[in-house]
Amino acid sequence: MRSWIRPAIGITLCVTIAVGLSAILEGSSLSRWLPFITLALIVFVASRFGAIAGVLGTIAAAIVFAGFLFAPKLSLRVDDSAQRSNLIWMVIAGIALSDLLGPRISGPKSKT
Repeated sequence: MRSWIRPAIGITLCVTIAVGLSAILEGSSLSRWLPFITLALIVFVASRFGAIAGVLGTIAAAIVFAGFLFAPKLSLRVDDSAQRSNLIWMVIAGIALSDLLGPRISGPKSKT
């Protein structure tokens, strides 16, 4: 159970920042580029809290952006092709960077 505490903190950080930035930048011209800006947070989370936190934080942030930032609201569908493309690239880059940069946090080792 203790092995999931650090990744849970990282995922919570990603979701909290994604929700906050979505609320602050809604309707702004920067909202289109928000997925790329969020990649810096994902790299930090992956390097600090582990690869699992980075991957799951990336997916959670993408769901938040699709549901609350981009039209239509409260839907995972994104109408604008540029916003959809940026979101897809954020997911691809976030997962790849998390896997490359994030340390593997393993559970307790058994004695044999």
